[in-house]
Amino acid sequence: MRTLATLTALAATLASGSALAAEPEDFGSFLGVYGAAIISDDIDQTNIATKIVFGPNITENLSLEFGIMDMGLMAYDDPDPLFPTAENAATGTPPTFTNTSNGEVDRDSGDSTTLGSATYTGSESFQARGVLLNLRYNFTYTETVDFFVKAGASAWIADVEKISITAYGDGTVDAKRTTGSNETSGVELITGVGIMWTPWDNLAIRSELESTSLDSFHIEPTGFLMIGLGVQYEF
Repeated sequence: MRTLATLTALAATLASGSALAAEPEDFGSFLGVYGAAIISDDIDQTNIATKIVFGPNITENLSLEFGIMDMGLMAYDDPDPLFPTAENAATGTPPTFTNTSNGEVDRDSGDSTTLGSATYTGSESFQARGVLLNLRYNFTYTETVDFFVKAGASAWIADVEKISITAYGDGTVDAKRTTGSNETSGVELITGVGIMWTPWDNLAIRSELESTSLDSFHIEPTGFLMIGLGVQYEF
């Protein structure tokens, strides 16, 4: 009986140890809120992007980030009309426009009794919003400072506002008209590097530099950098 009891106790101990060993280690989760300034050579006016990220820490250094992001209102400068000389205008030569890479120009020639005209139709502004999926890897520098790299993708959607501007050979320009909008979307690569400083338990200040782009049928390829700053809570 004693032998049986001993073997039973030993089996129970081994089973308990195996169950504990089978349980995966929990590295916690995180939630962060950020704002980012946008820098781009491909668009004339940008705003502040905002972002919320969250997800699990897969290991001590590797995290899976989900997120939602609003890239803020982005806009193109209006094209500038380029008028013909008075002599050419008198014969019906139409004007043209400069800075028209985001639209197209229709030119109508006139004659000695009718002014020539040109109409620009193109994109004016858009505000992209989307979701994010990233992998982030942290490199521990000190007890309170970590550097990190990350890469993933963003899926976004935006309404592109369209405008129309008509100019005439005599130097007059009609008021800019809004002609509607086009919905567009895309999926883009997003990469980044950054630093996290944790001066308080579980609460970090996070700064990062991200690179991504927007490109679709209604938006010309637009690359930009985002310089972000925010806070992240670990739980």
